[in-house]
Amino acid sequence: MEIQHRLHECRGCANHTIPCPGPWRSRPQAPLLQDPAEPGPCGERRPSAVNVTRAHGRIVGGSAAPPGAWPWLVRLQLGGQPLCGGVLVAASWVLTAAHCFAGAPNELLWTVTLAEGPRGEQAEEVPVNRILPHPKFDPRTFHNDLALVQLWTPVSRAGAVRPVCLPQGPREPPAGTACAIAGWGALFEDGPEAEAVREARVPLLSADTCKRALGPELHPSSMLCAGYLAGGIDSCQGDSGGPLTCSEPGPQPREVLYGVTSWGDGCGEPGKPGVYTRVAVFRDWLQEQMSAPPSSREPSCRELLAWDPPGEPLADAAVPCAFYARLCPGPAAACARLAQQQCLQRRRRCGSRAAGARFPKRRPEQREEANGCPGLEGLRQKLTTLQGTHAWILQVPSEHLAMDFQEVLADLGSKTLTGLFRAWVRAGLGGQHVVFGGLVGLEPATMARSLPRLLVQALQAFRLAALAEAEGSQMGARQRQGPRTKGHHSLSPQISPARGP
Repeated sequence: MEIQHRLHECRGCANHTIPCPGPWRSRPQAPLLQDPAEPGPCGERRPSAVNVTRAHGRIVGGSAAPPGAWPWLVRLQLGGQPLCGGVLVAASWVLTAAHCFAGAPNELLWTVTLAEGPRGEQAEEVPVNRILPHPKFDPRTFHNDLALVQLWTPVSRAGAVRPVCLPQGPREPPAGTACAIAGWGALFEDGPEAEAVREARVPLLSADTCKRALGPELHPSSMLCAGYLAGGIDSCQGDSGGPLTCSEPGPQPREVLYGVTSWGDGCGEPGKPGVYTRVAVFRDWLQEQMSAPPSSREPSCRELLAWDPPGEPLADAAVPCAFYARLCPGPAAACARLAQQQCLQRRRRCGSRAAGARFPKRRPEQREEANGCPGLEGLRQKLTTLQGTHAWILQVPSEHLAMDFQEVLADLGSKTLTGLFRAWVRAGLGGQHVVFGGLVGLEPATMARSLPRLLVQALQAFRLAALAEAEGSQMGARQRQGPRTKGHHSLSPQISPARGP
């Protein structure tokens, strides 16, 4: 992505459409962190999609929504695998459920797929720059289950994507109002995910009705519920973070986001409506986070990894590091040096976190010589290094990119406060196998929370084992100790057996 941006700068320089970059200047960060003009009026669908969302089917076993009917609906992916839904609320911001990131807070592993166009135009995939869960989110009760996700690049006004409207005041529509839900979630409880977006209309329920149906697990201060007490129409697993929108009447109807899909007792069960985080009560927090100046936040890993510190003048180095300089009470020059040192330290930590990060594919661009574009060769060398680091996974044929957890040996006496158990896990990928230790859940809910971290640990184990094997192969080749033979072999490093419970 940095190569494509540098090429764009150089072409613009040659065409006299943008200022020419200096030999040391890196990609400017500030424009990425400030929302441009919003991509069209909020809450309005494209003309071809108006009034199409009147489905009486259900997400659990319902019919697919027409293309372009939900221009603010996005999909959050962890390592390329869909995990949750989300709602575009500004050009650079997506609102979703905080529980989606439990066990996987590394923003470098996440991407967001934007909505497809009304004529089925391919959806764009954008990296995540920052994840901001609500500071009072409680993963045990799902209280304050809300998170903001900042996109690395803002969405375009010219595209099919546009944001939904946020509530302008604390009031919500009255009970009985028919509102809309949508997502790619499971067709039934513990079932397969939908291949296309599904939609339904569900009525809002009063707080008293919700409390009678769901009991003390419902926190009315941050939760509302919607659905039919008879069951049958509901959101389900995989719909988390998706929208609950209600239409605002007027000459041009607008959809306003009043809920974010949070949790439920089963899917479509009689007497168990779906539960949604109340968006209206978080208006001030959302506005505060989205309007905060870049220097008020610690730079994200993506910002630091895009920063090219060698050779930068100290004054310019403060652009991604202004956060640290603001906290320094000393002289400006000393604070600038300290800020740069802190930036470099965190950048090194971010480099280790980048292992396993997935970057979306870009359209092929015409290759240009590095001579006329400063800094391009250095970026290509970084790309080569990155490809070399992940050569082990790039060499696995795509048809074999399916990971199997073949054996899980849990210590039943090691249950943690979050309901997880210490375990040894045997996993297979591309014909190879590793064994590693981790924390797993044995119930459906705890398993769902532990799976993202388990996947990351498995990938790290495969990578380390592949590197160890490659080093062993090189040593064997140098020593020429006999011919190599084909056969099934384990990639797992030597691990001492776990203690029994």
